[in-house]
Formats: sequence, C-alpha cells, structure tokens
Amino acid sequence: MIKTYSFPSVYESTLREFSTGNDPILGFSKLKIEGNSYLVGLQALNEGVSPHKSINASPGDIDYKVLMQSALLIATNSIKDESKGSKVPKMVITSGFPFATYQFNKNDAINYLKEEKIITYFKAADDGTFISEQKMIHIDTVNIIPELLGCEIAVRKGEQPVEDNFIIISLGYGTCEGAVSTTDGFTARTLFSTHGLSYSVNIFKDEISKHTYLNLRNEHQVDHLFSKGFMFVNRQKRDFSHEKKLALNLYYTNVVSPNIKRYIEDGDFENCPKMILVGGGALHKDLVELFKQEFGEICDVIVHNSPDKTASIGYAIYSKNFIESAEGEGFSFTPEHERHFTYAGIDIGNANTSISLISL
Repeated sequence: MIKTYSFPSVYESTLREFSTGNDPILGFSKLKIEGNSYLVGLQALNEGVSPHKSINASPGDIDYKVLMQSALLIATNSIKDESKGSKVPKMVITSGFPFATYQFNKNDAINYLKEEKIITYFKAADDGTFISEQKMIHIDTVNIIPELLGCEIAVRKGEQPVEDNFIIISLGYGTCEGAVSTTDGFTARTLFSTHGLSYSVNIFKDEISKHTYLNLRNEHQVDHLFSKGFMFVNRQKRDFSHEKKLALNLYYTNVVSPNIKRYIEDGDFENCPKMILVGGGALHKDLVELFKQEFGEICDVIVHNSPDKTASIGYAIYSKNFIESAEGEGFSFTPEHERHFTYAGIDIGNANTSISLISL
C-alpha cells in the first residue's frame, strides 16, 4: 500500500509567531533553517503576504531546502506513527529533476540528502503556547532519477500497470516533458522538455489584469486562482473560466503541440495505442480536451490516476525495487538484523510537493 501526502510548494520567511494554528498537512507553524524561520505550504498561502518558490530550484537554493526538509518531516512523522513504539525504520529515498536539469543537480541532491539532518520547527501547542521541536531524520540510501522516468515507473508498475507501448506526457508547472515508452525503456529520439503550465498562468494573469485588480498577487498565488477559475472581488464571485480556457489554448497551441509534432513521429503513433497524461496539468479538463481533439482519433488519450502524484509514487516504487534488486544480487546496505526500511518518493514540484511512502 502506498500513502501519499501533498502540500503547496510555496514558502515565505517570517519573524511572526503563530501560537493558534499549524499547517494542517505539515503539522507545524514554522520551519527553521540556517537561522531563519519560514512559513510553508498552506500556512504560507493563508498567513503569508507573498508566498513563492523559484521554478526548478537547485539543491543549493533555499527553496529546495525548505520544501525538502518539510517533506522529510512529513515522511518521518508518518513512519513514526506507523511504527507504534517499535524501532523507526530508516528511509530509502528517491527523488528527481526534469531531464533539462537532472545531470546538473543529481550529485548535489544526493550529497544534500545524505547529510545527517536535525530539523528544527515550531508548533502551536494545544494550550496556546509556541514551542520549538527538533527531529532527527534517518536516511539509509538516496537515489536521484529523471522525473519522467519516475512517472513511467508509476504507470508501468503501479496499481493498474500498463504493459503496452505508450506515449507519456508530463504536464508540470515548471516543465512539460514527453517521450515514447516501450518495454525496453524510453526511445531517446522522442524525449523532449519544454515550458510548463506556468506559461499559461502568466497569460491568464495578464488577461484578467486588464479588468480586475489582483491585489499584488504573485505567480504562485495566481496559480491557485487559475486552478479554481474564480475569485471574490468586492464580495462578489467572479468567474474567470473563459480567461483560463483561452490561456490553456494558447499554451497548448504554442508550446505543447509543436513539441509533440517535432519529437514524436507518425511511426511512433503506429506503435503506441495510448497517450498517457501525468502531472498537475492533467487535472485541467480544458487542457485534456485539447489533447483529445488532436490525438483522440489515432490513440486513446488517458489521464493517469492521481496525475499530480504520479512522480512521487514512481519514485517510491523505484526505492523499493532498488533495494530488492540489490539484495537479490547479494548486496546488503545494512546488517541483516537492521534490514528494515520505509521506501519513500519525494517530488519537489513547482506547484505542489508530494511524498509517497511504502512500508512493509
């Protein structure tokens, strides 16, 4: 069984103390890193002024550190709750990056995650006090793989495995990627990486700014407005579904469709009966409909289950398979009496961060 947790990939530094509430997903009010305190996730969206995150942040950036440490806390707390007083197993972690930044970031990410970590955070206690806590993070093994590979693993080895050849398109906020997947792996010629859904969010922002004051919302705040398709202005609900549909249409026409035409040939469609959409962008029905209009007559266009969590689920499966494969070949990473792991997949997305856990 795979458990998955998600929170918005935003943060904001702050000096304020929050003694009345914690983030409902993360379970803390502030995270402390390198002497500074940060609101994270829903807490940042609800209490912050300008919650943000750099697009495709590197492991050396504070954006990556804040979100990764928050994800590690979620994973550790979940593992501890499931252990019920017994020894807490170490984590085997897999994470990733888009193909465009994978090689550049891989070693730095492995080194960062392998460092021994004591994470400091603040919580609002039941009695209204503001308390500081620390938690040791126990990591055994770290893997970093391309994000699209994580998605492919989830499709081929998840709850409803697909065995045929298929075209996979990952519609992320920062990056859109795609390739032909065969039983032997990706067809290298077909791999592409281009602008993500942020392209359409910026079009959407420019369009509604012509007639609506956005109250200084930044890109990530506009993204949440974009997902909803409405907002309240002067105590009245304003519908922006038309502007959203226009922005998605321009994004698909100018970015997505030309890249598919450039890298995926007619012969690839002959060999692939399915096109599988993953990533948070696959949750937008108007965008999915554009795929169906162009490709629906030559292949089945399918939105994968929980598309926004596909990468983290694939990462967790990779963690499990990595250890099982190594042990099957006679290698062991820990003494026999300590060989008990929780397999984790962490996807530091540009819109949301997802953590998937497999416990045995």
